[in-house]
Amino acid sequence: MAPDTGASLSPIIRDPDATQSTEHDLLIIGGGIHGAALLLESARRGIKALLIEQDDFGGATSWNSLRILHGGFRYLQSMDLPRFIESVRERRWFMRTFPGLVEPLPCMMPLYGEGLKRPSAFRAALMMNKGLGRLFEGRRPDEQRLASGDVLRPEDVRKAWPGVPTDGLTGGGVWYDARMTSPERLLILMLRCACSMGVSALNYVRAEELLTESGRVVGIEARDQKSGATFTLRARSVINAAGPWCRSLAAHFDEDRPALFRPVLAFNVLLDREPLSRYSLAVAPRRTGARTYFLTPMGDRIAAGTFQVSVDGDVTTPEPTAEMVVRFLDELNEAAPGLEAEPEHVRCVWSGLVPADRPGSDDSTGRSIVINHGRHGGPKGLFSISGVKYTTARHLASKVLDGMALSNGPRTDFGPIVDPFATGHPFSGGVDPSPQGSDDLARIVEQESVVHADDLIMRRGTFWMDRESVLGGMPAIGRAMGLNERELIEEQQRLMEAFGRLRGPLGPVGTGVG
Repeated sequence: MAPDTGASLSPIIRDPDATQSTEHDLLIIGGGIHGAALLLESARRGIKALLIEQDDFGGATSWNSLRILHGGFRYLQSMDLPRFIESVRERRWFMRTFPGLVEPLPCMMPLYGEGLKRPSAFRAALMMNKGLGRLFEGRRPDEQRLASGDVLRPEDVRKAWPGVPTDGLTGGGVWYDARMTSPERLLILMLRCACSMGVSALNYVRAEELLTESGRVVGIEARDQKSGATFTLRARSVINAAGPWCRSLAAHFDEDRPALFRPVLAFNVLLDREPLSRYSLAVAPRRTGARTYFLTPMGDRIAAGTFQVSVDGDVTTPEPTAEMVVRFLDELNEAAPGLEAEPEHVRCVWSGLVPADRPGSDDSTGRSIVINHGRHGGPKGLFSISGVKYTTARHLASKVLDGMALSNGPRTDFGPIVDPFATGHPFSGGVDPSPQGSDDLARIVEQESVVHADDLIMRRGTFWMDRESVLGGMPAIGRAMGLNERELIEEQQRLMEAFGRLRGPLGPVGTGVG
């Protein structure tokens, strides 16, 4: 039976006391996209699961996303068909499941006669993409079909992007991917859909110690970050899906597994610059070995990424230096003449740690890692995972649960998830200071486990993109959260600190985001 998705989605109830009396089949540590996908897939299989997150849901690397759901087109260049098939299927799943939060994204790459960047090679790749995509993506007859793409003539590329470098330009390759208009809402809706099928999720609960009996997992000792209380959560299996912290947590629970997570600092920027084209532009400096970046329209601004830098293995704060950001802007300006991006145009720096492909590398890996600790002499029932992409998080979750042989019956299917809280235009939508606005915010606070004001503004929608409106709406936020005068001052300070971090090392700006 499918859950009733729409306005009657179950709320996310933050009740640590209630979870202590339950014997869980599975406990998931980590509330990013991989933890959320594990909880949702567990719920579909009838597994009694509980997710805990030490901070707020989706607040680390998962929030720092370029928002593109890649369908695997680039994997055709290396003929990596398994990853291509996996990606097109998962892109389709996101489009099917979140129709109001995922939309087609037209992409264009200028072609200069090198490798896949030759019109003939790109046209062949498009034909393969079209044929294999239709064969494997699993699109239903009533679902939107992504356009097939095309190879444009040089003059048509110049019309689509007037500032395109024309020296050696032989055409333009166009293909279609998808993008999330609000990954913040998408992740929360995944958790709410899971809760509608009988599982639970707790934010601001930290895993402290693994509990075992006779070498087998029986639960964890946890700490409520809000009250400071410690308590026991019983579970027959534990999955460590703590993202950048998965390796240190694995070492704490068992032993260090270096291959689990070798960090690369990855970051994107939101630029207060007019989009250069209606397409998401795939651009690269015209020199050997240069990385390709995407310049994606985001309202009247540009989201640009992704820049990657090798960092020390002990790094815990995923923030680039000012020099790194300036270096990235220089690369973008070289790749896209006319962009003229300067530090003062940066409104947000999205940064996070992702797993490297090898020690010391500045390239992220293309392969997820799953460790069954019990098979290597560690506690039986303990698993650690290191995921790679937002797009394929659900596929990894399914693969992990299949390997654990956890299921309590036939899998529950569900239709499209309708967001009960529309937050305005996908790339704007500040806080309404009116009493009606307070009522709307109060329902989000009540139903989506909002503990702090920055949870509400940063991770329950796109409110954060309109800082002036948010700060002007603090009375409405206070009413929605039931704050007294002292609490409102504290939460406003916490929110100001969150806004201050948006630009990372570049510091706050006077208006707009950041």
